[in-house]
Amino acid sequence: MDSEQVNALLGSKRAEDRIRGVQACERIEENRPRRQLLLRALTDRTHYVAALAAEQLGTCADLDACATMLDHFDWLAEQGPKRDPGCHVRAALTFAFGRLEYLNAAEALKRGIKTVQIEAVAGVPFDTGTHLRANCALALAHMGSVDSIRDIAILLFDRGDHREEAQKAAARALGHLGRQEALIPLAIKLTYPANDASDVIQECMQAVVALEDERALELLSPFLSSPNPNLVAYAALMVGQTGSPEALSLILKTIDALRGPLLRAVVLGLSSIRSDEAQAAVRALLGSDRREVREAAAEAIG
Repeated sequence: MDSEQVNALLGSKRAEDRIRGVQACERIEENRPRRQLLLRALTDRTHYVAALAAEQLGTCADLDACATMLDHFDWLAEQGPKRDPGCHVRAALTFAFGRLEYLNAAEALKRGIKTVQIEAVAGVPFDTGTHLRANCALALAHMGSVDSIRDIAILLFDRGDHREEAQKAAARALGHLGRQEALIPLAIKLTYPANDASDVIQECMQAVVALEDERALELLSPFLSSPNPNLVAYAALMVGQTGSPEALSLILKTIDALRGPLLRAVVLGLSSIRSDEAQAAVRALLGSDRREVREAAAEAIG
């Protein structure tokens, strides 16, 4: 299907034709006509069609297209529930802004990271802005927007519906920024985890290690005695990545608390530490009283 045929589909009164038109854009090899068609579909009166176009633009847009997309992003935000229910179009557009490091979008993304959009879902008020806030945080991080640390840090403590998505994105974004200032909100989160989901805590651990925090063990060590075995195992793996001289002894203390795949993961992580002491520790596990520890050690060595 060529560009003219796709253009005809996008002009159809039938929504299903316009959906076919957007889907057909994926098969247009030349980027310029493809972008032009997708920009047309981005303003479609059917929100689903517009969202499909926004998703494709996220992978093929250039800087010129981003200028048009940013104007549309701002227009949608003016009346979000009416013009972009579910925040799907704006959430998709942010991907292109981040991928291309389109700095002109930074202020719009900072507004997006604060967007709370309450809509009725099955008759119940629901915040549909969570994934928009998450995508805005990640886009700002890809841009290297240093002055956005405060905005992203606030998102780390998001309390909206499906808050885990936003909080995990904030942790990843802080780690990606590579700035030591980003350690402050991460340290607070790990020190006072409250009832946060395990996935959120794990993302925070990974961000702390990525930022090469000299005091990472202060934040990671308490989780080695957590009642949650998933956190114990993940903390052990992160401790191993710090390169600390204390890492080996701390990891070995978790072995008795772990079972099954978690045990195997930690022993394998232990074997990946490039030191004679770590390799000797794995070999010593071959003499454990527990069969699954011996098997995990053999698998790691093998």
